[in-house]
Amino acid sequence: MEYQFVPMDFTIRKMPDVSGVAVDSNDTIYYTTRMETPVVVISPEGKYIKGFGTGLTKNAHGICIDKNDCVYVVDGRRNCVFKFDKDGKLLLTIGTPDSPIDTGVINYDYRTMRQSTDSFNHPAKIASLDKGDLFIADGYGNARIHHYSSDGKFIKSWGTPGSDPGQFSVVHGVGVDNENGDVYVADRENFRIQIFTYDGKLKGIWNDLWRPTDVCIRGDNVYVAEIGDMMWIDNVLYDPGTRHHHSRARVFNRAGKELAQIGTADSGAPGSFFGAHGITVNHAGEVLVTEVTFPLLDVWVAYPEGKGMSSNFHPYLQKFRLRNN
Repeated sequence: MEYQFVPMDFTIRKMPDVSGVAVDSNDTIYYTTRMETPVVVISPEGKYIKGFGTGLTKNAHGICIDKNDCVYVVDGRRNCVFKFDKDGKLLLTIGTPDSPIDTGVINYDYRTMRQSTDSFNHPAKIASLDKGDLFIADGYGNARIHHYSSDGKFIKSWGTPGSDPGQFSVVHGVGVDNENGDVYVADRENFRIQIFTYDGKLKGIWNDLWRPTDVCIRGDNVYVAEIGDMMWIDNVLYDPGTRHHHSRARVFNRAGKELAQIGTADSGAPGSFFGAHGITVNHAGEVLVTEVTFPLLDVWVAYPEGKGMSSNFHPYLQKFRLRNN
């Protein structure tokens, strides 16, 4: 299995710090960016349609779209989830904005956390079941997966800080398998994916992933974005002498067997990544991957070794299609 990079005809000059991506029932692309307008809507080819949510968020970090084309946006710094209709009308706010629950964490440094709670402290990502239930990865200031109904009612949550099975160290991404009733969790700083039932019972662990940031289940495959360990981010300092792997996307089957990798060590090149952060798959089976970088710099260098290129040319949202053999 091999994927090829598919250029899109972007009509936006820059897309800095694109934190998440989702597609609606028509494969229209919605992505989140940490700018004044947090949700940007583009055609499957990349042409700008509209934006919404202007001024509402402080750190749009994750996005999902349910079967009714409602759009959910996770705001890490406002500590809540906003639900919109597809036209951008705000329908619901889950959580109390600007009111993080104390977990002992200092400056979002997960290593200082003392306990986890059932309320938000800098949540990261979200996934929606076909029946409407929501699962929220609450991982920068907390160590929980929260389960909510589609109308914002709390059902339960699970997880504690640590590295033992069932514990989390920056629970950063979440994906749901509607067919088998599983919740896949990107346990980033434990370098693993943990798989749970919908009610939080641990079913399995996949190890040896390089700081997974997001996970998406489509059909028989599981798609994972890995940010790697190339840059300073979230209290982790890159040391060129200890680099283990570049940022990439990987495809697995449900048994955890790797089927494909996307991205090379030349992270500045189209088709590779500096900081893969969000991943989804459209109805045609094409993989969409977003990245976070340094949004205020026109030129960035991915590694001290010198690889990288201008952000004017490197897209922060990339599409990949399965190559025909």
